Amino acid sequence: MTVLTDLADFPKAARGGVLCIGNFDGVHAGHRAMLSRAREVASSQQLPLTVMTFDPHPSALLRPGHMRKPLTTLAQRQELLLAFQPRVLAVLPFTRDLLSMPAETFLASIVRDTIAAKHLVEGPTFTFGRGAQGTSQTLREQAGEFGFDAHIVPAQQVTLSDLTHVNVSSTLIRWLIEQGRVDDAARCLGRPYALRGVVVHGHKRGRTIGFPTANLDCPQLIPAPGVYAGAAISRYGTHRAAISVGTNPTFNGQQTTVEAYLLDFDADLYDQTIDITFHRWLREQVTYGGVDPLVRQLQRDVEDTRRLTTI
Repeated sequence: MTVLTDLADFPKAARGGVLCIGNFDGVHAGHRAMLSRAREVASSQQLPLTVMTFDPHPSALLRPGHMRKPLTTLAQRQELLLAFQPRVLAVLPFTRDLLSMPAETFLASIVRDTIAAKHLVEGPTFTFGRGAQGTSQTLREQAGEFGFDAHIVPAQQVTLSDLTHVNVSSTLIRWLIEQGRVDDAARCLGRPYALRGVVVHGHKRGRTIGFPTANLDCPQLIPAPGVYAGAAISRYGTHRAAISVGTNPTFNGQQTTVEAYLLDFDADLYDQTIDITFHRWLREQVTYGGVDPLVRQLQRDVEDTRRLTTI
């Protein structure tokens, strides 16, 4: 497998295969259906598979200063995409030249001339080219002209915990996470939502009351304030974790933090990169009248985490 950031380095041996393009924020169930279909076509016809994604997200250019936080870090996204065993993973910088490129030019210069794709696999909401003028319908209509077969994979539906049937999308997952509905987000992702970041030094209050926490510094979308049952994945393995997202109101905190208390764990995680996965919402953040009632609640949170989290 080859990971590249410039199509000038695209290997000749990977030309004439299957191409799948997307931002793939979250690599959710809809993306996975599309990537699985691309993998099937490539395997059945013994063709190379190329997956193309972009960094930064187009919103960085479209709405500078208001770029939404991603559902996955670039490293997480690459790991998830590489699981589909592409011959080439192209992680391209999203530039103003690419943003302004007409749809037909994109098909001609990139899809046909550079990659020589025989099959293009996308979802029903796929857009490309200047002003998002190219759509999945464009692919169907112009496939013959540019020498590829277009495969449009239907939207994937899941049933949420309130029995609502929804089409999976990154926008929906983002909304669910912002509401603290991490179990429903997991249904859409096909796995628990995971933050990845570096463990940094905090105020160390948890250590003084018997609950030392790992404070995470990460660039991703943070779930709604509250306490969650989940897990922490580090070089020491996977451990259940009671996770607090909020400002520590009992101690008059001001800054939102993500802190994880790892069950049955006693080691130094400072300056290490770890994943924190969110499995279940437990409760809202509450201001307690002192340390003793806080400790009693934390004990209940740990019991609930042990009972509800499977690792």
